[in-house]
Amino acid sequence: MASDNPLHAGKQLLLLVLLCAFFSCSFIPFASCSITDDLQTECLKVSASEFAGSLKDTIDAVQQVASILSQFANAFGDFRLSNAISDCLDLLDFSADELNWSLSASQNQKGKNNSTGKLSSDLRTWLSAALVNQDTCSNGFEGTNSIVQGLVSAGLDQVTSLVQELLTQVQPNSNQQGPNGQIPSWVKTKDRKLLQANGVSVDAIVAQDGTGNFTNVTDAVLAAPDYSMRRYVIYIKRGTYKENVEIKKKKWNLMMIGDGMDATVISGNRSFVDGWTTFRSATFGKQ
Repeated sequence: MASDNPLHAGKQLLLLVLLCAFFSCSFIPFASCSITDDLQTECLKVSASEFAGSLKDTIDAVQQVASILSQFANAFGDFRLSNAISDCLDLLDFSADELNWSLSASQNQKGKNNSTGKLSSDLRTWLSAALVNQDTCSNGFEGTNSIVQGLVSAGLDQVTSLVQELLTQVQPNSNQQGPNGQIPSWVKTKDRKLLQANGVSVDAIVAQDGTGNFTNVTDAVLAAPDYSMRRYVIYIKRGTYKENVEIKKKKWNLMMIGDGMDATVISGNRSFVDGWTTFRSATFGKQ
C-alpha cells in the first residue's frame, strides 16, 4: 500500500511528467485569453467557424496518412522499418488527439477537462505538439531504404503545412515566465505547491530492494490510474534502474520524484545502431 507520509526535505524532483500534451496543463508560458473571453475577438485572427473548418480539414489529412500507413503495419520483417511505421501511427494518433482537443475547446470553451482555462495558450500548446509529430515520424524512416516513406511524405508535408497555418490563426501572446527563475504564472496552484513543498505525499513507491510497492518504474507507471485529474506521485528510491519507461498517453498527471540526480538513475539501453528509432530509444518516452 502506498505511503501517505511526506518525503523528507531534500528529496529532489526527478521528473515532473505533465502529460497534458498534452493533458491537464500547458507547458508553454504564454499569456492567454481565458474561457470567459470572446473566442473570435480575443483568441483568433479569423472567425471561429473558419478556424473550426481548418481544424477539420487537418484532421482529415492526418487520418488519410494514417490510413495509408496502417496498410503496412506488420507487413515487413525489418525491425527498424516496423518500428518506424509503428512510431508514425502513434505520432499521427497524438496529432489527431491534439487537433480534436483544439476543435472541441474552440467550439465549447468550458467543455474540456484537460484545459488550463487559458484558451489561446492551450491552442498553441496542442497545435505546436501536433506540428512536430510529422517531423519525428519522417526521421524514423532514416536508414530503412523503404518506399513507405515516399508514399506518405507528401501527406506528412501537407499536415505540417496545415498545422502551421492553424498556428498563424491563433492570436500571439506575451511571455509569462516567472521573474528571476520563479515558477511561471500558468502553473496551477496545486502544482505550484507540489513544486515548492519540502515534502510530498506519494501514491506509489519504487524500490529495488522490495521495500516499496514496485521494484521497477515501468510497473509503477502501468499501475497508475488512467486519465487522472489529479497528480499521481511516484517516489523512486535510490538505485540504478535499467529500463526504458514508456508512458502511454492515457496516463495523465504523473509526477515522479527521486533521491537526487546522482542517487536515482534510470538508464535505458536502446540505440539507433540496434535498430531502434530515435523516438523509441528514449529512456522516458510518451507512447
